[in-house]
Amino acid sequence: MSTSVKISEESKHILEAIQARIILKTGRKFSQQELLDMIVKSFEGRDEELIKLLGIVRFPLSPEEIERLMEIPEDWGVETREEEIDRSLYS
Repeated sequence: MSTSVKISEESKHILEAIQARIILKTGRKFSQQELLDMIVKSFEGRDEELIKLLGIVRFPLSPEEIERLMEIPEDWGVETREEEIDRSLYS
């Protein structure tokens, strides 16, 4: 059974490049459908890795992830009060 799937032009070009490299390295031509099947099957059971690639944050965060997030904000040296923040957010 075959189902069509739409992909972006960029992904189509990447798939074509993968296809070409495989032909060069193996001397065997795989269809784009075969390559997509292999790619999808290679991620079976690797949900966490796929979630990371997709940039999806899952909760609760681990202590290491929290620590990395806490390193992102920068101190601009400006003192603010809660009232000023509330006024900016809710006005």
